[in-house]
Amino acid sequence: MGQHLKKKRFQAGLRQAQIARKLGVSSRTLSLWECDRIYPAWAFQPRLIAYLGYDPFTETGLPNSKSNEPSVVAFFSTDAPATIGQKIRHFRLKSRKTRQQLAKEWGVSPKTIWGWEAGKREPSPLLRKRINSELLYASHCPGGSFPDS
Repeated sequence: MGQHLKKKRFQAGLRQAQIARKLGVSSRTLSLWECDRIYPAWAFQPRLIAYLGYDPFTETGLPNSKSNEPSVVAFFSTDAPATIGQKIRHFRLKSRKTRQQLAKEWGVSPKTIWGWEAGKREPSPLLRKRINSELLYASHCPGGSFPDS
């Protein structure tokens, strides 16, 4: 990602501060992106795509850099999610929700959502039943929200 940003900036002959202002981020953030020290969060991807004029997030082979998002932010696997944690993560990303937002909706902590997604924990049988119902409901009614029980 960093090389895309740096190349575009050099071609335009602009300084980091100028591009950072245009993208609505600090110069430090742009510097970290350009050095591949952190990876842009979801919220910035549309701006970066517009700035670059193409979508660098669909390219594979990005370097192993420190990230403020999971490495799968750039692209989705074509494989169907297999575990409940993968299904939750897929649902959350497709719904464009943060862990905090989903946790609040489901009445659990963001750390719990993270544990499920990371495969470190599993929902209780009661919660698993409700989550599976919500995932099934969402797959049949895109954009719909789960009715409160």
